[in-house]
Amino acid sequence: MLNWKKLFSAVVASIAALGIAIPASAGGTIKIGDINSYKRLPAHTIPYKMGVELALEHINTAGGVLGKKLELVSRDDNGKPGDAVKIAEELVSKDRVALISGSLFSHIGLALTSFAGQRKVLYVAAEPLADALVWANGNRYTFRLRPSTYMQASMLAEQAAKNPAKRWATI
Repeated sequence: MLNWKKLFSAVVASIAALGIAIPASAGGTIKIGDINSYKRLPAHTIPYKMGVELALEHINTAGGVLGKKLELVSRDDNGKPGDAVKIAEELVSKDRVALISGSLFSHIGLALTSFAGQRKVLYVAAEPLADALVWANGNRYTFRLRPSTYMQASMLAEQAAKNPAKRWATI
């Protein structure tokens, strides 16, 4: 089973190694700005948020990260890139989050990637699959949690080549 505290600590250490500053919010907490399409696609985003909250609860119970508690500040982007960027700006400027995370849709993830590069703020892309997220439009402030469309297709093709089937169909 994945140890969330070790994973998050590794992310924080990687950020420090890259020279990306992580501001601490008042009260010794590290705020994480979560932007997602909660109203537009609740079947996927609500369980995602519950999982993040559970992971943060475990991390905080174990002493936090670098001795600081983690706090999730969630906002709904209404499924619109413009709204996501506006929310990201508010989270960084007003709420003083250390990093932004989330986004189920690629078009929103690409907008947040651009924002992260311009504002020099860490963006951890949870779900967007667009290859451009870290390739053509990527920057040193954007990290993705899952393989891109290209990587998934590559892995599937490798496995499919091992199968003796003579015909294939995709949907």
